[in-house]
Amino acid sequence: MRWILALILVVITTSFGQPKDLQKEERCPICGMSVSPKDKLLSQVKLKDGSYKFAESPKHILKFYFLNQDKASEIWVKDYNTGKWIDGRLAYYVIIQDGPMGPDLAPFSTKLSATKFSKKEKVYSFKDITRDLIEKLDTHTH
Repeated sequence: MRWILALILVVITTSFGQPKDLQKEERCPICGMSVSPKDKLLSQVKLKDGSYKFAESPKHILKFYFLNQDKASEIWVKDYNTGKWIDGRLAYYVIIQDGPMGPDLAPFSTKLSATKFSKKEKVYSFKDITRDLIEKLDTHTH
């Protein structure tokens, strides 16, 4: 009986994606910038092969995602208020001007917290974010 419960627990915990803690500095796959576990906007994509790519910000992890959608299985971003990992596809985003490389996206776990932060600026859900929006944000820095 115990082994059945253990098996069920393993299936449940591995069925739901989890972000990975960044153990050492890595390089952003978009700009080559050093990515640190201390970055407030640290973001990641889990690939279908089980590997992870990290970026210094949601702008660059979403750009990587759009370029590699066929290989990506999960997107993780940190809530701008709490610093906790949240599913990037369920997050709400507000454009900020002071990202690591200029304009970027601040992610929030709820629409209410994004709206409170936004001060009447547009709040984006994941489905509202397009490659064009990401490119417009990124053209300010490249």
